[in-house]
Amino acid sequence: MGKPVQRKRFKNKRNVTCEQCANCMYAENGDMYCDEHEEFAYVYDEFCPTEDYMWCNGKKFIER
Repeated sequence: MGKPVQRKRFKNKRNVTCEQCANCMYAENGDMYCDEHEEFAYVYDEFCPTEDYMWCNGKKFIER
């Protein structure tokens, strides 16, 4: 008999998105901006992601 197969388990699996971040603030009419961005960039414009969406690649993510 061979050795048992070792399976990888992801214990710290978390959803890293702008919506789940504490730095993401709701402005109005579906607009959201990021507190950590130098220019307070909008990450959502009328409920649609902008080009600044996930600009930090999750490095400044703080879970709500």
